[in-house]
Amino acid sequence: MQRNFLKKQAWKKIAAATWHGCKRAWPYTWPPLAVIVVILGILGVWYGPAAKTIATEALAAKADLEKAQTYIVQQDFTEGQTALASGKQHLQTAQDRLGRLRSLKKLPYVKTQVIAVEELLAAGIASTGGIERLSTWAETVVRPFKTGKSFSLSSLKPEQKRVILKAIAEAQPDLQAAKASIDLAMTHINAIPETGLVGKLREAVEPFREQLPALQDGITQAIPASRILPPLLGYPEEQTYLFLLQNNAELRPAGGFIGTYGILKVKDGEIVSFTTDNVYNLDDKAKNLQVTPPAPLTRYNKVNRWLFRDSNWSPDFPTAAQEALTFYRREGGNERRLHGVIAVDPTFFQDLLQITGPITISKKTFTSENFAEELQYITSVEFAQQGIDASLRKGIIGDLGAALIEKMLKLPKEKYGKAWTIFQKNLEQKHVMVWVGDTARQNQLTDLGWTGHVETPRGDTLMVVDANMASLKSDPAVKRTITYKVEQKENALIADLTIRYENTGTLNWKTTRYRTYTRVYVPRGSTLLDSSGAMVDCKVTRAGKVETLEELGLTAFAGFTCTEVGASHELHLRYTLPNTLTALVDSGEYALLVQKQPGTPDHALQVELHLPGDFVNGEDAVDQLTVKNQVYTAATNLLTDRSFQLQAP
Repeated sequence: MQRNFLKKQAWKKIAAATWHGCKRAWPYTWPPLAVIVVILGILGVWYGPAAKTIATEALAAKADLEKAQTYIVQQDFTEGQTALASGKQHLQTAQDRLGRLRSLKKLPYVKTQVIAVEELLAAGIASTGGIERLSTWAETVVRPFKTGKSFSLSSLKPEQKRVILKAIAEAQPDLQAAKASIDLAMTHINAIPETGLVGKLREAVEPFREQLPALQDGITQAIPASRILPPLLGYPEEQTYLFLLQNNAELRPAGGFIGTYGILKVKDGEIVSFTTDNVYNLDDKAKNLQVTPPAPLTRYNKVNRWLFRDSNWSPDFPTAAQEALTFYRREGGNERRLHGVIAVDPTFFQDLLQITGPITISKKTFTSENFAEELQYITSVEFAQQGIDASLRKGIIGDLGAALIEKMLKLPKEKYGKAWTIFQKNLEQKHVMVWVGDTARQNQLTDLGWTGHVETPRGDTLMVVDANMASLKSDPAVKRTITYKVEQKENALIADLTIRYENTGTLNWKTTRYRTYTRVYVPRGSTLLDSSGAMVDCKVTRAGKVETLEELGLTAFAGFTCTEVGASHELHLRYTLPNTLTALVDSGEYALLVQKQPGTPDHALQVELHLPGDFVNGEDAVDQLTVKNQVYTAATNLLTDRSFQLQAP
């Protein structure tokens, strides 16, 4: 059905991202500066009136920075910039006066404190300058939205949207300059002695050391985002996307069964058109298409022809997206010029309903709690009871989407930050994924982590990928625990993996025994030693076979399992990791990337490493391991990819 989809929805995301980024930047900057005032007070005791003057300047800077924070929170960037500039001037004056007290450095203990305050002031000046540059750019982006206390995103004119996209596209100089300032601030912080500081001074330094890296990362991500957002939103040229709604209650390798697809056209941030349809309406027309499906689909799902709805067989979304495009075209899809593919699953919509509140369609009320189940029941069972033709049974999805978009457009300003956070979270957790045909843009999307791609890291890696084989919509009822152990034996690294499936469902219209074809992706060159738990089929007593495959630059071990309702089942694999990893461990390095399958929830993950020699968590470690007696453990989940790093001290 034709929908004027989201009318400025993209604009709200841009405004929310810009505004939320500026708002979040402040906790990384001004509170440490306020603590400097206390430190300068201490110097005043040592050095009398001169240090008192410095403290007065720092107090004035603190007052200005607090004003700037208030103005920026209110999106009054002009006044905010004025306050920032004044605060920075006071800090520079304090820095100049401090430079006149060079003789303090002749005192051994005091010297350390003076150096620390010098570097703190320099860091404060640099970071404040970076925020000033960011707010100048943000004002250009946000200005079209400032039309009073209340405004409607639909009131934005086409030329205003184009101005915003142009500002984002041309943001590189401002963002690069801001990054340079924050990098300089970090350099000053790193120059501060780590020991010998008085208590208050140490308290002032720590927030910088902890929070400046987060600000660095944020700006680093904003730089490629500013390059990719305008072209994604159709600036300066219109873009057309294949849209996939993947049902992760019926899990497939790249996220979920493709039940609904659409064509989305966007120009200068305006959705020109958005049409959706039941995937079977396209597949059923492809009667002459004969493409051999992957063997497991035939063996366990009785599929004799490979069609659009099963195209996402690869867990690597860029690969799956291109397969989907191929099948769409093979089956006679009307739109021939497509620039990319966007995939989402119901988890994303559930999260959006948390901020919009309930939505009622045809006397059915959808909430964040009942969305997935209610929609599934309507499109799988109720349509037949009401005598609705099967080809029209998913029409409610378009109505629901339009209503959700309308409520998102009416969100108050104070909810924009949360909306952007939800969008970012679903990208990180692979409930929203994007692929585009332009190689340079795709690389930028990959850098942002928006593509759901499978990585081939230099170190160890693990990715468990399930494909629901005729198990209805059972995945939400199946709990998984992934236990991964590594031990070095006889100069070889032996990996031991157990995947435990617990089927907590009951036999009904959506839940049954859980049949899955599981692929476990491991470093290329790994060798399977033994396995247990693989099955030929449900209720077949003889053991199944685990195959060894080479896919996506990795080795994969694959087998079928079946878990009855109310029961549990384990698939166990034991294999040798490549010699290159053993050599890395011998050189004092071990890294493990556990990759999440798109569309999945927070599967439990347990890691236990028995490695020779003493290791500590690496400086760049994202996730931490508990270290004790040469055993390194973690008990976490796969809400996102997990990255562990160990190195010799």
